[in-house]
Amino acid sequence: MEELYRYLRTFMDPKSEAAQNRFIGLRSFFNWAVKEGLFPERRKLRILDLCAGTGIAGGALYETLREWGYGASLTVVDKRKEDLLLVEEWVSGEVYGAVMDCLDDLRRLGKFDIALIFGYTMPHFDPFQTAELFRNVARVLEGDGVFLLEEMDRFGTFFYRRAYREIVPEVRGEDYTVISLDEGYNPVRGVIKRGYYKLPGWERIGEIETRYWDLAGLAGIGKALFEEARIIRKSEHGVVNVGDIIYLGKPYRT
Repeated sequence: MEELYRYLRTFMDPKSEAAQNRFIGLRSFFNWAVKEGLFPERRKLRILDLCAGTGIAGGALYETLREWGYGASLTVVDKRKEDLLLVEEWVSGEVYGAVMDCLDDLRRLGKFDIALIFGYTMPHFDPFQTAELFRNVARVLEGDGVFLLEEMDRFGTFFYRRAYREIVPEVRGEDYTVISLDEGYNPVRGVIKRGYYKLPGWERIGEIETRYWDLAGLAGIGKALFEEARIIRKSEHGVVNVGDIIYLGKPYRT
């Protein structure tokens, strides 16, 4: 998995042009979100960036809030310490890192006003894990807190529009291509296993179990835990390199 991840992480590597353009796009989106009043109304906002990687999304929100005159703190969570150490490439200030799984008990990190999962990460979670993840996030948000997830409608794209392919070229380098192959479906967990291979040579570099989520499915799970659940389509916010957003607000107290 670590070797596979090395090939797929370019989009958030602070040294890559693609990641730098992505950071600009995220700043534009969060600027729009502030104007739309999507965040709690207080002068200091505590941000929790989950599955954060290098902290590109949390860093973009932190910098945007500071530009608007808010106080802010940022906590980034990921299983890879080497990625978390790069958050300072995006932001400097009140930033904390936690090397942990986002399915672990997040309450040890404190309370937050805004939680993020950006970067089209939800296919890594099956429906059972997703319900647990959302509950985990709801428990650490304040009563008026919000949870934003960046996603796309994979079910609509791949199955309704018939864009699903058993063989997909994923990444092209100067002298290699990484492809993925469909290697089976698990009906108990609702995931498809895809194996990843480096060409030429057919070197197997890993596998990923993928859930092809639809936007309504994610928002529907969120609605069980949050008073407000809605989908912000890409056409609504208008930022080219940011996807659709699942917006969950005001967690129920259980």
